[in-house]
Amino acid sequence: MMDLEKGAERIVNQCLDIGSDESVVIVDDGNDPDIIEALRSVTERKAGSLEYREYPEPDTSGTEPPEDVAEAMKSSDVFIAPTVKSISHTQARVDANKAGARGATLPGVNKEIWTGSLQADYSRIEEISQKAFSFLEEGQKIRIETPSGTDLEFKVRMDSFFTDTGIIHEPGDFGNLPAGEVHGGVIEMNGTLVIDHFPHADSGTEVVIENSQVVEVKGESKLKDAMEDECVRNIAEFGFGTNPEATLIGKTLQDEKVLGTVHIAFGDNTHYFPEDHERYNPCSVHWDAVCESPTVWLGEEKMLDRGKPVFLEK
Repeated sequence: MMDLEKGAERIVNQCLDIGSDESVVIVDDGNDPDIIEALRSVTERKAGSLEYREYPEPDTSGTEPPEDVAEAMKSSDVFIAPTVKSISHTQARVDANKAGARGATLPGVNKEIWTGSLQADYSRIEEISQKAFSFLEEGQKIRIETPSGTDLEFKVRMDSFFTDTGIIHEPGDFGNLPAGEVHGGVIEMNGTLVIDHFPHADSGTEVVIENSQVVEVKGESKLKDAMEDECVRNIAEFGFGTNPEATLIGKTLQDEKVLGTVHIAFGDNTHYFPEDHERYNPCSVHWDAVCESPTVWLGEEKMLDRGKPVFLEK
């Protein structure tokens, strides 16, 4: 339990900096009780008040939590959601932040992540993330190539990009833990994504993309079936991992944060684009596919060389 409490202390003390006068709600859909107990124990010692809300695990990530849970998040100073299914891209999470609550989601977190990459030094992650972000420019062309065959080009819209550093201290702040990525919406993506790490398609599956929409999935997979829903075809996000303590373990929550990887997401992008933007795409899913050992250029700057973070040497 002490090892688990170290992870909880990292969340409570460094990431969220919870004060003795603050109200906190922990949201749970039936995750590992040992993790939940460690988090509750540490939070109780630090916060002014603690509310615990548990509800049945939904079928899919992106499902809205029950109304009473959403209201508890909205009325809190801080919410923490170590759920099995993600609520990161739900309206409940957005509304809670708009109301001034700051919070962290940890979708699919398990003991391996809790005792590993979650306990990284978020000051260092912030340094790496800010440096990566500094190379981004409005309308900049990004290129990704991987040994498995991914070959993509696209542009960025700067006001849709964020640094996910794990430092969540101000009212309305939001982050995904363990943290460590620069991420945002994309425009004009074209090329082929070859799946390396993705829970909804086998490695080697080829996804053909034209103008930020999937036009073909080669081979049989859950992803191909999901593409029958038009909103899933949307390319929702480009993300750049910045957590030096994270390793590839087959769990998207951690894999997408690994320094030396990038990821491409399908589905919901409402976190990045306003309703009046042509790229705005509400969807019930947001699925991230992680590219291993990529070579990445931001404009003329090579950021990764087969997974080596050469941008840190600049």
